[in-house]
Amino acid sequence: MNSPNFKFVVFQKDLNKDTIIVNKEVKFNFNNKYLSSDQINKKSKVIKWSNQVLRSIENQLPVPRMYFSSIPKNINEYKIFEKKKVFLSILLPIALRGNELVLEERKRLKVAFLTNNIYKIEYFAKKYKVKNFTKINFGSLNSLQLRNIKKELLIKVNRVPVSMIIAQAIIESGWGASRFSQEGNALFGEWTWKNNDGIKPNGNLDANFAVKSFKNISESLNSYILNLNRHPAYTEMRNYRSMMFKAGKDITGYDTAAYLENYAEIGLAYVEKVNDMIKSNKLYKFENSVLEKR
Repeated sequence: MNSPNFKFVVFQKDLNKDTIIVNKEVKFNFNNKYLSSDQINKKSKVIKWSNQVLRSIENQLPVPRMYFSSIPKNINEYKIFEKKKVFLSILLPIALRGNELVLEERKRLKVAFLTNNIYKIEYFAKKYKVKNFTKINFGSLNSLQLRNIKKELLIKVNRVPVSMIIAQAIIESGWGASRFSQEGNALFGEWTWKNNDGIKPNGNLDANFAVKSFKNISESLNSYILNLNRHPAYTEMRNYRSMMFKAGKDITGYDTAAYLENYAEIGLAYVEKVNDMIKSNKLYKFENSVLEKR
């Protein structure tokens, strides 16, 4: 039986911002792997698509490069088990793409040091806020400074375990149903102190902070990864990841989550919450998933 024609929203990477943006729509006939922007709020189509994606993963097939721009507005109309399946299907390709972008950046970082490209080195050092980056004179770096900057950047610029990404997104967005997720594409509860850059909590409109909002959920994911990769609160997490990476050992979400106590005010209870989410929803099975080739 021929599969129906779907419009596939083609996404293009913005190299300057490391985000994914909508480019144009083209017609595809591709075994229901893709949905168009006018189909993501059509419950029956989304469920059918989600079931196929999860079946592919269970059969250890590559994940389709289908990137939703937002969580469906009618997500609360789904039955609980359907909501979970749909949310996982939406988050997984975006999480994998976010890590893919970071690993691509890691490659560019290594090339910058190999070619002694000071402009690129300065860009990465400032983006990832290396130690004392505001005081560094990048026009006159010595070999010791270069080695230290490279060492720190290689610790910072690396992937985040997929199971942990999804677990935190579930917790922080309520399976995509929270007000912050629906109104601001905010999946990870990041705060901002900039005016007009976020959504104020209900009942606390005079707060000096807001939950940061985004143009799409891919931007939210990329911001979350950048936050984990450069904020001093997660230095221990990055050092653990680097140690495991150098030893050639698996870096799991369950083990890495042990270093998330600074992510929320509840501290160690948050670590337990993330690990419970990973275990109860068997998110570890997504750890080795890969995107289909382009």
